[in-house]
Amino acid sequence: MKKNYKNIFTLLFVAAATLTSCVDTVILPDDKTVDEDFWKTKDDVSYVVNKAYQSMLSTSFMQNIIVWSDFRSDELDYVSSISGNVRNALEEISAAKIETDNMFNDWAPLYSTINYCNIVLEKSEGVMAYDPNYSSGDFKSDCSQMLALRALCYFYLVRVFRDVPVTPGAYMNSSQELNLAQTAPLTVIDQCIADLKTAEQNALQASNYQDWRKVGYINNVAIQAMLADFYLWRASVMHSEADYRSRIEYCDKVIAAKQEQFVPRPGQIIDEKDIYHLANCSDYYTDMYGQKNCYESIFELQFDGNNNSNTGLCNMYHKIGTNSTTPYLRVPMSTFGRIGQGNIFESTLDQRAYNSVYSIGGTADFFDVRKMIHNLSAPQGKSESRTEWTYEHFSRNWIVYRLTDVMLMKAEALVQLTQGDNENPMAEQAFSLVQAVNTRALPDKSKSDSLKWNTYKSQDLELLVLNERARELCFEGKRWFDLLRYNYRHVDGVDYTTTLAAQDEQKKPFVANYSEMMNLMVKEYATGGQTIKYKMPTEPYLYMPVLQSQIDVNTLLVQNPVYSENSLWKKD
Repeated sequence: MKKNYKNIFTLLFVAAATLTSCVDTVILPDDKTVDEDFWKTKDDVSYVVNKAYQSMLSTSFMQNIIVWSDFRSDELDYVSSISGNVRNALEEISAAKIETDNMFNDWAPLYSTINYCNIVLEKSEGVMAYDPNYSSGDFKSDCSQMLALRALCYFYLVRVFRDVPVTPGAYMNSSQELNLAQTAPLTVIDQCIADLKTAEQNALQASNYQDWRKVGYINNVAIQAMLADFYLWRASVMHSEADYRSRIEYCDKVIAAKQEQFVPRPGQIIDEKDIYHLANCSDYYTDMYGQKNCYESIFELQFDGNNNSNTGLCNMYHKIGTNSTTPYLRVPMSTFGRIGQGNIFESTLDQRAYNSVYSIGGTADFFDVRKMIHNLSAPQGKSESRTEWTYEHFSRNWIVYRLTDVMLMKAEALVQLTQGDNENPMAEQAFSLVQAVNTRALPDKSKSDSLKWNTYKSQDLELLVLNERARELCFEGKRWFDLLRYNYRHVDGVDYTTTLAAQDEQKKPFVANYSEMMNLMVKEYATGGQTIKYKMPTEPYLYMPVLQSQIDVNTLLVQNPVYSENSLWKKD
């Protein structure tokens, strides 16, 4: 029986309203895709490839990404005046008492994307027999994109839920077997790395396009950035020197590729020592967020403001409706609302402070997010009041990877290879990457305020990189995962080869979380930070629970042990 769901919102509504198959109600493709006359032309394949990308543009997907990565960290807090299910869900997460029916536990949007990827991987090869215009090269590049997009989805899933099911292939109808057990995270990560290496061999070349597709489709440079990210994650969890070195290798590939892509602005004087070609302090914000798909970007989710408005981003950082002036999330004073020693932004000359947060430095308890909301750079060194942009047609792209992200990930890997020895040449190399990113955010006349190796060479370079990533990448879906890597690097005994449920059944003690990471995470709380630390003592608490409705329909799923009825916080 065919099903015709008009959009992802309908899919999610039905998933929540029924207790039938999670495959049937969430990830089945639309009527057109399963039609017997489909899969005959190149356009048919392109249609489903684009559906895979478009499935990541849903409001629920964007809201989840922001909650999972930015809200769970020290960057954001919920707005106290909001109400309803969203308020309840955010309040639970903030208090580290997440119920298993929390709306942000839903992994369905990611599995919808994964299914579209699997459909292309299974069905597209046969099209070559029908359409001579669909060449072997087309087939390979389509499969490359889908392998990479699928890997990206699993990467989010592993970092948010840890133990997740891996679908064996495409789901086309509700009669297929749907019960799937969770897979150990290392198995998922290893498979994704293998898929990305295959994808790299047949990847689209970044030079193929000069329009939005240059960063709107996953090309060779985007795949290399993903591989670098995967290696850094596995290195941090497994304490693997080889993975850190692989990470650096792929970062270097990305940096070299961006050098080749660089085209100077008219009249721009090129500094031969500047190998990164970052936009200057006055231009970078408008290039990156006011416009779209700039030189520094590597992969962006494309929103047009019409058929695909970025409502999720708008809801979280700007406003939740046409007649509302309130977003769901704001910046707490204790992390981003002040400038100076001990805060995220330490220098009043750092233009990122004014570009990222409205009214920074004021006396309010909370501040509104400016980054990705305003389309122009703030005046140099001046804080701006909140601007009322319209709710409809919100068209900001979501940047998944960009050049400074990769530069700082390389710095992170280099620091780990020094093993705490700042006399190691790699330490100064790591510092120079941080310095390049930091200096770009300062007006030219302010370079005297930039980082200096003689000042920082005796300090903790790991924290220097972590803090620079917080300044450069705030609100962009990075911070919680940065903190998790920091945590894993400083703990021993993590068993990434088994699921949490298996460890619990074997009565293995769970690894305690790194106290310094927890101190950073709870810094945003004016009071109650120690209570939050008490409620998140071990590794399983770093992950979201599985949505109970998913467990109800998939009998092989097992709940994260700390969210069971006998968990620590349930007893409180």
